[in-house]
Amino acid sequence: MTRPSYIVTTAGVPATEAAYPPPFAAEKLSIGRDLGTAAGSVRLGVWHERLLPGRRSSFTHAHSDEEEAVYVLTGTPHLRVIAPGAAPEEHPLAAGDFVSFPAGTGIAHCLVNRGPDEATMLIIGERRAGDRACYPDDPAFEAWHTAERPDRHWIDAPGHR
Repeated sequence: MTRPSYIVTTAGVPATEAAYPPPFAAEKLSIGRDLGTAAGSVRLGVWHERLLPGRRSSFTHAHSDEEEAVYVLTGTPHLRVIAPGAAPEEHPLAAGDFVSFPAGTGIAHCLVNRGPDEATMLIIGERRAGDRACYPDDPAFEAWHTAERPDRHWIDAPGHR
């Protein structure tokens, strides 16, 4: 029996190393497999991500319209968060931890691997036209994003102005 196209095996989906555009491309980020696209998902993004020691998943960001969630499969990554009007915080995570980021809250986030071992996560997020993002922890990228992608920049994010 032939498997339907909406069933994929993680190992069968190509892995790509995340990168930002120049001049920010030098930082090595997570390595991910886009399971959602491979299985034909239209409105839901699902990534299997590997986070090597010393790397982060992305710049610390918040979304205006897309909800995101993280499920830690292996390892001990740290969750870096900046709530609107608050100082950055980091919270250690472990296998089995689940984190949710409702859209529009302005809670900026990323994962950082401060440990000696690789961490793996399942990252789930909505795909919504018109979503905007802000990057309060990375002022140079925030400025670039504002200038280069004004339609995708969340200029009025809660507590980040």
